[in-house]
Formats: sequence, C-alpha cells, structure tokens
Amino acid sequence: EREGWGKKIDFILSCVGFAVGFGNIWRFPYLCYQYGGGAFLIPYVLSLIVCGIPLLALEFGIGQYFMKGPTVAFGNICPLLSGTGFSMILISFFVAIYYVVILAWILYFLFASFIAPLPWTTCGNPWNTPSCLARNGSNANLSGTSPSVEYFNNRVLNITSHPDDAGPVKWDLALLLILAWVIVYLCIFKGVQWTGKVVYFTATFPYVVLIILFIRGVTLDGAGDGIRYYLQVNVTKLQSVDPWREAGTQIFYSLGAGFGSLIAFASYNKRNNNLLRDAVTISCINCGTSFFGGFVIFSMIGYMAKQQQVPISEVVTQGPGLVFMVYPAGLATLPGANFWSVIFFFMLITLGLDSQFAMVEAVVTGLTDYWPEKLSKRKPWLIAGLSIVMFLIGLTCVTKGGFYIFNLFNIYSAGTGLIITVLIEIIMISYIYGINRYIGNIARITEKSVWVNWKICWFLLTPIMIGAVLIFSIIYYSPITYGKSIPYPWWGEFIGWLMAGMCIACIVIPAIYKLCKADGSFMEVCFMQI
Repeated sequence: EREGWGKKIDFILSCVGFAVGFGNIWRFPYLCYQYGGGAFLIPYVLSLIVCGIPLLALEFGIGQYFMKGPTVAFGNICPLLSGTGFSMILISFFVAIYYVVILAWILYFLFASFIAPLPWTTCGNPWNTPSCLARNGSNANLSGTSPSVEYFNNRVLNITSHPDDAGPVKWDLALLLILAWVIVYLCIFKGVQWTGKVVYFTATFPYVVLIILFIRGVTLDGAGDGIRYYLQVNVTKLQSVDPWREAGTQIFYSLGAGFGSLIAFASYNKRNNNLLRDAVTISCINCGTSFFGGFVIFSMIGYMAKQQQVPISEVVTQGPGLVFMVYPAGLATLPGANFWSVIFFFMLITLGLDSQFAMVEAVVTGLTDYWPEKLSKRKPWLIAGLSIVMFLIGLTCVTKGGFYIFNLFNIYSAGTGLIITVLIEIIMISYIYGINRYIGNIARITEKSVWVNWKICWFLLTPIMIGAVLIFSIIYYSPITYGKSIPYPWWGEFIGWLMAGMCIACIVIPAIYKLCKADGSFMEVCFMQI
C-alpha cells in the first residue's frame, strides 16, 4: 500500500516550502523595482492566473489521479512520451546538486554571525584588499569595495580570476556541504510522513522571521524611501515587452512546475483531495510571500542608502549578492547585529531546506515507483546513495573556481530543458491524453465539477504562454559570462547545453526507440495505455 501524508496540512506545507525559496527573496523584489514598481503586479498577476495556477493544478491532478511519481504517471498518460517523467527527475537532480551549495554558504555565514564584530563589516583583515572601504556618511564620495563584498568573494569563495582556473577544493566549504547534505538526509530518509512533520517548522519559521525583520525594517530611518522606490508605479514600463517576459518567467520558475516534486507530493494525497483549491491556495501563498518579502528587503535598502548617503539605485541588487553582501551589511549596522544576522541566516536555511529535499524526494519517488521491487524497501539507502553522488559532483562548486561552475548549473540546469519539458507535459495532457478525459478524471476523484476556466487555460492559454516563455528565452539568449565582463571558455557553453540536451534526450530517445520497436502505427503507440 502506498505511503500517504499524515494530515492534509503536511501536503500544503510541503508544497509551500518547495515553492517558496530563495528566488522569492532575492529576485521578485528586484523585478518589481526594475519594471514599474506596483505596475509590475499587473503582468505578474495575469501570469499567475494564466500559467502559474493552472500548471500547479495540472501536476497535482497527474500525481493524485495516477498515485504515482512522474516516471510512471506519464507512461500511463502517453507511453510514447513516458520519458517526460525522467526528464523531470533529471532536472531535479541537476538543480539539487548546486542548490545545496547555497545552503553551505549560508551555514558559513551563520557560524560567522557569532563572531563580534561581524567579519564582513571591517577592513584590514587578511582577505581584504587595499581598495576595501567601510562606507559611511563621511566618506560617501570616496570609491572603494565594500567589506561585505570582499568577505564573500575573497574569504568565503576565495574566487579565482577566470573560469579556466578551477583551483583546489575549499575544505571549509566542503565540510559545510557535507553538513548540509546530512541535514537534508535527516529530513527525508523516513518518508513523506516524517517529512510532513519536518515542514511544520521549516515552512513556517521563515514567515516568523520575515515578520520580525519587516517590523524592525519599517522603523529604520530611510525605510519609507526604500519602500516607495519598491512600489512607485510607472505604467509606461509596461509598454515594453521586458516586464511581461520577466513576469511570465518568474511565475513559471517560482512555483516549481516541471521538477516532478509537485507530482510526487500529490501522489501521496488521498484520492478525493480537493486539488484545484490547493493549487489556488499554494500559488497565492507563494506570490504573496514574494510581494511581502519586497517590503522586508527594500526597507533595509532604503535605510542603507540613507546611512551611506548614496542613491538607492547604488545599493539595490538581486541574486546571491543581495543575501550575502547587501542585506548582511545592513543588518551589521543595527544594535544587536549578531542577533539579527543569526536569525536572518537561520531563516535562509529553513527557506532552502524545503526546496532541496522536495527535489531529492522527486528523484527518489520517480525511481522507487519505476523499480518498486528493487527500491521501495531500500528507500533510506537510495536517498543516502543519491546524496553521496550529488555531494561528490557538488564538490566542483566549492573549489576556488567553484562559483563559475555554480553559475553554469544555475543558468542551464533548469533553463531551456525545463521549459520544453513542461510544454510537452501540457500538450500531452491537453491534446494527446485529451483535455475532456483529464477533466473527467479530476471531477471523478474530487467529486466536484471542474469549471470551464480550467479547460480554457489547460487547452489554450497556458500552452501559449509557456511557448512564449520558450521563444523569449531563445530570442534573449546570450553566451554565459561571470558578471558582465568575464566570458566563459568554450567548455562552459558545452557543459551548459549538455545538461539541457540530456533532459530533452530523456524524452526523445525513448520515443524514437518505441517507434522503431512498436508493431502498431504511430497513433497506436502514442495513445495505447499501459
């Protein structure tokens, strides 16, 4: 008998924990600021309605109806394209390799947060350069490098000058990478019922800290300027294609469709669970978290700009630079800086843990469902084996040149391959399996009628939007660089596209093999159910 969630809330919190990750904190607020402030919410909410919620509901329905992970479920939907499930778990495998490296960096900062004064606040340390400048109101006109920037680049990463220079493994980061994997393993090795209890803390604690940081942030001098900068409405920005492209891309990635995790989680649901309501609820929580996180981030950015007497545009940034350079530098100026740093980085750990073990769970569920006789009773050993393999590959990201490899994984592991996989997924459901048949499946197990708006999205609007995201990703593609000035050698592009190609090959190669070996026609192979 298939394992199941202990309570409905276990499933909700697990999905919220998976969907709400680092991108909600370090990417959405920046996009909102860059593309018209409050006006950016128009394309963002439209993308949520047209693409985000329907995709979430689609994957919940696949998992809950077939009660299997992605590797088996798609074989029942369309045997010819059964490799779609393996493409999903390969994407999760690739992303889990580098995502846990971020946890290792956070652990580094967490332990360093117990040192007084905080090591990223001062110059004159062995890792600082002569250009280090601890900026304040009296030296605002001087040029130099922030000590927080030098701490991350020179102390934590000790980054080399070029991608060709890999350098040796940084054993302090390697040990923290081991610790991160041990924590992940302990969260999931007993199965989803155990994981469902872990997320009671890991999925809710970030909200407690965000509320605390918000209350502290809005009381700071200059916080109002930062929030106004975040929300200022500039409707003219919407005349460009950029905010619409970025809104669709952000929604597509932030909810976690195409990784197999949502299908795996839903496969452990009770048969009659109201999955459509869950999709709406989880999507709104995820996007609400992104919006609220912007207030937390920009209140601090406004305060820092006021302290340093510089424009907000010189402080604002996105990505790892925000959580490892800018925000810690702001916290360091507050009374009780060590306390604020500890709770901030501990929050980031819980924020990333949920997403990490959801991706590992997708791989594990996909493999155990496909080979149940061999693997279902050896699940703890399978998780341990996968963790060791991913750790060994992840060591390439904790060398002195490891950030260049991390950047490769970040850009290519869930890029074009993920978009194509999700596009094939929704085409398979709507046009091969049949949209009416799928809606009938959902209505039968939930014992509730499926409104026509779901059909319109699944059959028409969502595929069009995913196709648009794919086209934009191709049109706006540019060769990978570090920053804006350091190009990668040829092997960078090769490895990146190799990862994307492997994900697509998981779908294409089995399909070609089945067509060559099948006795029936193309239509018979495509529509014949297992």
